[in-house]
Amino acid sequence: MRLAKPHLDIGLFTNDIASHRAFWSEVVGLRLDHELDLGNGWVQHRYDAHDSVIKVNHIPAPLAPQPPSGYTGLTLARAGAAVWDGRHPDGDTVRLVPPGTSGIVGIGITVRTPEPTRMMDFYLGPMEFESAGPRSARCGDSLMFVEEGPGGSKTDDFIGPAFRYLTVQIFDADEACDQIVARGGHLGRAPISHGRVARYGFVCDP
Repeated sequence: MRLAKPHLDIGLFTNDIASHRAFWSEVVGLRLDHELDLGNGWVQHRYDAHDSVIKVNHIPAPLAPQPPSGYTGLTLARAGAAVWDGRHPDGDTVRLVPPGTSGIVGIGITVRTPEPTRMMDFYLGPMEFESAGPRSARCGDSLMFVEEGPGGSKTDDFIGPAFRYLTVQIFDADEACDQIVARGGHLGRAPISHGRVARYGFVCDP
């Protein structure tokens, strides 16, 4: 996959933006780059993490219950930091580690699935990530760690509590989605444009 940015981003949704602001800024120590108004009260708070973006989407209306996504943890490298384990306000694991821990120089994302081999096949095949070990993959300088356990479930909408999606920044959303489908991936939402800000689509992992 031809990347426009060599880093993964991760997005979550919440109704409790005050707690998330305190967590990501004061506890984790990330810089709020800017806020993006997506309409109807939806505001995306974009925190910089080694040029990856932690996208904290605040939805004012109560979020519909959804089963967990399978994205269970985020690990961030922080120079001079001791290892720290905690949870963001909606419950997913967040870790701070010294750079180089488990190969992490920016961020690492943990995804849990009852079928690790199938998940790895998806990220190395349709998504064209690089292998970084038996159960890990690399996208730019971001790492994906695949763990065995209860995974995500198919849903009708990607909006729901806690971690929900990853972003891969490429040059042509339509071309990238078409190529992923041609390599065996499944299209979750055809590409659409958000004004002149971005064009994006969704593909579903196993």
